[in-house]
Amino acid sequence: MGGNLEEGVAEWYSAKQRRIKVIAAIAGISQEKLPKGLKFGHAGAKLDASGRGTTRYKMDLLSKAGIIVAPTFGDLGPIIEDIYLKLVKEGKIVQDVEPKPANAELPKPIEDLIKAKSVVIPSLFTCNTFNKGDEPVYYGYRAADLVEKGYGIEHVIGLQLTGRLPSLSEAQLIKRLVILTVDNGPCVSGALATIIASCAGIPLSQSVAAGLIMIGPRFGGAVTDAAKYFEYGYKNYSGDVPAFLEYMKREVGPVPGIGHRKFSKKSPDLRVQSTIQFIRKNELNAPILNFALEIEKATVAKKDNLIL
Repeated sequence: MGGNLEEGVAEWYSAKQRRIKVIAAIAGISQEKLPKGLKFGHAGAKLDASGRGTTRYKMDLLSKAGIIVAPTFGDLGPIIEDIYLKLVKEGKIVQDVEPKPANAELPKPIEDLIKAKSVVIPSLFTCNTFNKGDEPVYYGYRAADLVEKGYGIEHVIGLQLTGRLPSLSEAQLIKRLVILTVDNGPCVSGALATIIASCAGIPLSQSVAAGLIMIGPRFGGAVTDAAKYFEYGYKNYSGDVPAFLEYMKREVGPVPGIGHRKFSKKSPDLRVQSTIQFIRKNELNAPILNFALEIEKATVAKKDNLIL
C-alpha cells in the first residue's frame, strides 16, 4: 500500500503488446477493515479517503492493464501452473524431461577421508570467539568472567568489533545505538519474511535467517552504506566536502544516511540528536561523525530535510 510503483508497472504493461506474461500478488486486503489515515511501517505508507494507493485499487489497476492478479498468495501456485501448461500446449515452451535420479553414493565419514588423506584439516583456526572446554572465550575473556563482573551484551559487541573491552561511555553508546536502531515495524520486508516463515511452521532460527537475507539497499542497506561512504569520505576527502559530494553524485547517487521524509533541520530526528549529544558530552573520539556533520551542513543548505 502507498507509493506508485504498481501504477507505473500497469502503465508500462498496457502501453503496448508485451511478449511476457506478468503475474502479480499484493498483500494488504485486511487494510480495508482499518480506519482511513492509518500509517503503516517506518516508510510512512498511508491510506487516504480517495482509495488511491490501497491494495484493492492497485489490484484493479493491474488487472485492467492485462496483468494476471492472484487474489491471494495461496493462488499463485495454481495460476502459475495453469499458465505454464497452456504455454506448453500452445508450443511456446518445451517441457523439460525430468532426469532420472543418479545412483548417488553417500559421502564417506570425515574420519575415513582424513585417514585416506583425501582432506586436510588445518591445524590453526583464527576466530574472535572459540570454545575452551565447554565455555566460549571472547578475545581471551571467559564468558563466565564477563557475566560475573557485570559486563553486558554491549561490552561483548564492542569486544568483538575492536578486540578490546569498551570503556563505560563507549559501552553505553553501543547500547544506545542497539536500542535506537530497532525501529522497524512488522510491515517491512525483513520482518514480514520472518513472520511468514514462522507462521508456516519454520523453526525460529531459519525464520530469522529468512528475514536477514532480505537486508539490502531498500531495507537496512541505507545504514550500512551510510557507514561505508562516510568512512570512505573521511579517509579520502577529509576537509573537502564539495569534492566528496561531487564524487557521490558522479559514482554513487544520493548520499546514504542523508535525507528524510518526516524530519527536517527545524524538526530533527531526536534519535540522531540524542546520539550526537551523548558523544559530545562524553568527549568520545568520532572523526567520521564530524565529517558526516560537515556533509549535513552542505546538504541542508540546499534543502531543509537533507539531514542525518
